[in-house]
Amino acid sequence: MEPDFRRLDDRAPLHQIVQHEIRNHILKEGLRPGDPLKSESELARLFGVSRNSVREAVKALESTGVLETRRGSGVYIRDFSFAPLLDHLPYGLMQGNRALRELAALRKTLESALITDAMRAMTPESIAAMRETLTTMHELAERGEDFPEQDRQFHQLLFRDLDNTMLLRLFDLFWRAFHAAAPPARGRTPMDAYQGHAAILDAILTGDPDQARQAIQDHYIGIESKLTEGPAAEAPAAEPLQ
Repeated sequence: MEPDFRRLDDRAPLHQIVQHEIRNHILKEGLRPGDPLKSESELARLFGVSRNSVREAVKALESTGVLETRRGSGVYIRDFSFAPLLDHLPYGLMQGNRALRELAALRKTLESALITDAMRAMTPESIAAMRETLTTMHELAERGEDFPEQDRQFHQLLFRDLDNTMLLRLFDLFWRAFHAAAPPARGRTPMDAYQGHAAILDAILTGDPDQARQAIQDHYIGIESKLTEGPAAEAPAAEPLQ
């Protein structure tokens, strides 16, 4: 029987073709996270390639989070995770400000679009947690200290009550990748960052989604403007982008 992969573009490297075929095999067989994959020898016979080609493809699929090898047990289908994407995304963002600007714009667009639904779902417990987070931000800002973890928590709390795990993971991915790759901001103090977050909560408490949406967009104006600036002759110490 002719292996299916020979119908693909034969200009692609063999290990990439085998990766494609392994993914197709997983879907065709309906394999779920935790299910074992066939052995290297079985996959080699199935695709008509060497075991080395299969081994190379499996390693590549491990790096992208599709498979995992359990020592002494075999290769298994891995549960979906953003972690492998997170590991690689900052390196792409470090190539220049354009990618960072696009990521900031994507965050702004998603948060602005979802804030109305988030306000409808928001519980008193989440509002209380946001107030507490803002209090900590203010205390740190008064001392001239940054507050990256409080910033991260604030944006998670905004959308926590939508009960959308995928969305929260995606937002957290964007936040972590952006802060790993973004250069230090110039001319934007911790107090400026605090006030931007406080304005978002104040707008939410009014019950007006348009005002809340505008507060989110205003919060990102400072971030986007810093990413359009060229390098300065002197760069005084300042907070990371928030």
